[in-house]
Amino acid sequence: MPSPSPSSQPGPTQVANPAQAAALVLASNPRFAAVSSLTPGLIGASAWYQASLNMNGNYAVTVTLGSGDCQSGCIDQHTWNYTVTPNGSVSLVADQGDAVDYQPPAPTSGPASVRFTVDAGPTCPVQRYPSDSACALLQVLDAQLVVHSPDGGVVARATTDATGTATLALPGGAYWVEVAPLQGLMGTPPAQAFSVVGGHSASVVFGFDTGIR
Repeated sequence: MPSPSPSSQPGPTQVANPAQAAALVLASNPRFAAVSSLTPGLIGASAWYQASLNMNGNYAVTVTLGSGDCQSGCIDQHTWNYTVTPNGSVSLVADQGDAVDYQPPAPTSGPASVRFTVDAGPTCPVQRYPSDSACALLQVLDAQLVVHSPDGGVVARATTDATGTATLALPGGAYWVEVAPLQGLMGTPPAQAFSVVGGHSASVVFGFDTGIR
């Protein structure tokens, strides 16, 4: 297995949230070139991160890579555990697991295509089986998205269309993105980190809460 990233590296002056901490980690290791957030319940993912703020004020970031029949949940998995301080210093704490046969896709010419989707739910007070098309998630129009580099600089802005989506062409690399609050919807989804490879595509999904119960 290739060596992990250096044990520590400097970062920005202030880390704003767990997503920015994750973006710093994803940028620290070329092997993390095609990683996004863990989607609960999703089967088939082979590369994902999880990030949280610790009680001591540091951020904990784990990156998991998998291989071997990942459509059924990955037979082999390897996890890297990092600590990111508020000033952006990234330290590898530990790594454990299997020797996974995972490699990110090779970059090709041109930027990566990143599709952002913003929806809202639930739309019915009771979940129905079989699913009812009238209870489908709402596609959120005019959601404002801001894409940042790991150091916090603004890279791009986008606004969702009537389908609740926006697509940006971005150079390969690590990013974090946040969505602005929307009137009539509860709370704001947390920011998310992702890394992309030039010439390939990626998707990021934000889900608002309608408050319907």
